[in-house]
Amino acid sequence: MRANTERTIRKLRTTKRIPFRLFSLLVWLIAVTDPAWPQTKLEKIKSEYQVASAELQKHIVDTWWIDDDPRSPELLARQWSLAGEWVAAWLDAHPTAEARSIEAAISELAPTEDAGDSSREFLSLGRDTFLVTAPGAIGNVFIVTKSNGHYHLAWSTAQAQEASGEQAEILAAWRAENAREGDRGPYWAASGPAGSVMPHVETLPEDAKGHARFYIDGMYAQSAGGTVGNQISLWLWDGKTAHLLIARAYTFMIDQSVGTRLEGDLLKVQQKKFFRTFFSCGGCEERQTDWIVRITPEGIEDLGEVSRVPDLDAVDELFYRLMKHKSATDLAAPAAIQSARKILEEDQAEHSEKEWKKFPTLGMMGEWNIKEGPESKVLCFSADDVGSILFTLKSVDGGLFITHVTETEQSCAK
Repeated sequence: MRANTERTIRKLRTTKRIPFRLFSLLVWLIAVTDPAWPQTKLEKIKSEYQVASAELQKHIVDTWWIDDDPRSPELLARQWSLAGEWVAAWLDAHPTAEARSIEAAISELAPTEDAGDSSREFLSLGRDTFLVTAPGAIGNVFIVTKSNGHYHLAWSTAQAQEASGEQAEILAAWRAENAREGDRGPYWAASGPAGSVMPHVETLPEDAKGHARFYIDGMYAQSAGGTVGNQISLWLWDGKTAHLLIARAYTFMIDQSVGTRLEGDLLKVQQKKFFRTFFSCGGCEERQTDWIVRITPEGIEDLGEVSRVPDLDAVDELFYRLMKHKSATDLAAPAAIQSARKILEEDQAEHSEKEWKKFPTLGMMGEWNIKEGPESKVLCFSADDVGSILFTLKSVDGGLFITHVTETEQSCAK
């Protein structure tokens, strides 16, 4: 049918009796009424995508990684590239489409049983520019935009980025060659170039010049465990490509109650850190901190980290100093220090000298809660090796001071 259409147009072009405007109208009518005319490019890309995906599937290991075959990265990169080309061609064929419409495009290219797959995300970065997460478990994010009347693939996390040092290593996890199978233990990939990465994308306020900004929060693939490696990167879209603003790797618990969020002009990334004298389970929260970035019209400002559990920090610091035989008089009252030392000595007596030297600990932390008072507050804290303890704390010079430490039989459940 396409060949017949082209022959008809060539014949019309040689007919001198038809005015130019009428000729143009006839060409347009023939094109839009011939189903093969706008669909040919889409069908070609879809066919190539299906072939590449079928071949790639032979090299997928445990859903999230590619094997060591030298062709595997090429096949993965090809699949990603074709997904971007498909969205661009689909948008050309659907000029009034919006970001939410792209889900239909992806579903047509790579249908799944779950039509509401939450891993598929599509955001507008302005008129005729879209940020898209590619289909498939091995994550990729790309941008399609319109120029000279047509959409094209403009940028992708799969390409080499303008970054150096640790930030370059973090972003390298998105490269096809770094999605190979490896020994991924708990939070093994909290930093470094090891992929693959599963993305979540959100927009940020525009800068003073009207440039779109966004962030990619990516979870490293991991075969097991509730505590995993993650990374976040902030980007600026200048109309032609995306420029890195900052990237950071961190660790988090997959079901933690608070995650990454934008509060006013502050982007807060909650992460799971670790205490020194007690610990949590892999599927539990522990020392939660917020890494904070201020988003301004002129750029971004790294404000560093803020602890979300300063009361637990004070307890950890007290026992850490006692374990290291350091002074804690600036942190706790003499009676509180004496009580804490007694608890620590009883705990140590339950361990062999070799065990204690290798891993001195109060055990795995359990329930804890805080009750506020008019002049002080009481932290109820429990851990496997020491049971439940009440710590009375008051604010002094911007910090916390422990006035009493008391063992208790009560539950510390919230």
